[in-house]
Amino acid sequence: MERRMSKLSAMLAAAAISVCILPTHIKAQQPALKMTLFGQPSVNNDSIWMAFEKGFYQQEGLDITYRLFPSGTTAFQAFQTGQGDIVMTGDLPSVQYFFRVKGDYRTIAVIERDAKGYVAVAQKSIAKPHDLIGKTVATRVGSTGSWFISEYLSKNGVEPAKVAVKNLDTQVLPAALCGGEIAAFFIWQPIGSRTLEICPDKAHYLTDASGYIQGYLVAGARPEWLSAAQGRDIAVRWLRATMKGRDVADRDFASVAAYAKAKLDLSEKATREQWDTNTRPLAIDKVYYDDFCSLSRWAQAEKMTERKVDFPQLTWPDGLKAIDPKLVEVPPPPC
Repeated sequence: MERRMSKLSAMLAAAAISVCILPTHIKAQQPALKMTLFGQPSVNNDSIWMAFEKGFYQQEGLDITYRLFPSGTTAFQAFQTGQGDIVMTGDLPSVQYFFRVKGDYRTIAVIERDAKGYVAVAQKSIAKPHDLIGKTVATRVGSTGSWFISEYLSKNGVEPAKVAVKNLDTQVLPAALCGGEIAAFFIWQPIGSRTLEICPDKAHYLTDASGYIQGYLVAGARPEWLSAAQGRDIAVRWLRATMKGRDVADRDFASVAAYAKAKLDLSEKATREQWDTNTRPLAIDKVYYDDFCSLSRWAQAEKMTERKVDFPQLTWPDGLKAIDPKLVEVPPPPC
């Protein structure tokens, strides 16, 4: 009897210890760090998608509100009002926004870049660049599409002034082309793929951006937020989790396609077309500097910007350096 009582006492003591320890353990857990992320419904965001899908942001202690915008240019309109913490956008919008807000923006990483993911879709009657003379084309003016149109026309001997450019948001481009409102549009995928699914008898691919430009998806934030201890911590955690998402997106097309179908109703074919072309650096490297210098020179010549790009001012390399200093290369002089 005494032995049984001793055993029972030991069990109760152990249970009491567990009960005492459990609340302490719960109290030790830190609350999730909240942030708002602005993105786009495009497959070049697949590193982010996979970070959500596989729980990498949650593992980093982040509670993220994810808002989608039809383009980075549109996202910046909300970002400029003080909404959002990290914003995904294209190359030209990031540079123009930096100048427009007098430096109140920093690029923190290149998420994706490619040329084939940017396409010109045209009516079947448009077979070559000169067929666009006197016609109306469309893009989201101020986006990478503006740079693409200018380079495509200029490099093919067509004076850009001879082609009218209409400003349309990405979601209305397919209907505008299929309905005959425009002769062509220049934009990123999957808008082209969707258009060919809607009216394959009226539309075709005129070109992709190979040989003209290389389009970018970059992540950016406000310098004041990045300079605060919590903002810096969130940014580093976000980058680290997105890198893990990148590693999944690189090799697991099935998961990317499943996410795109479930969240955006994208067909597997449309997702595959863009996924095949995605390059996901998660870095600030020499290729970025070279491409953005080329963009800057074009923008200055077109009077879209008045000053050279100074990379130590435009970028915030601290987050990437905290993860791996090799992810950031030495910037060139202002260009």
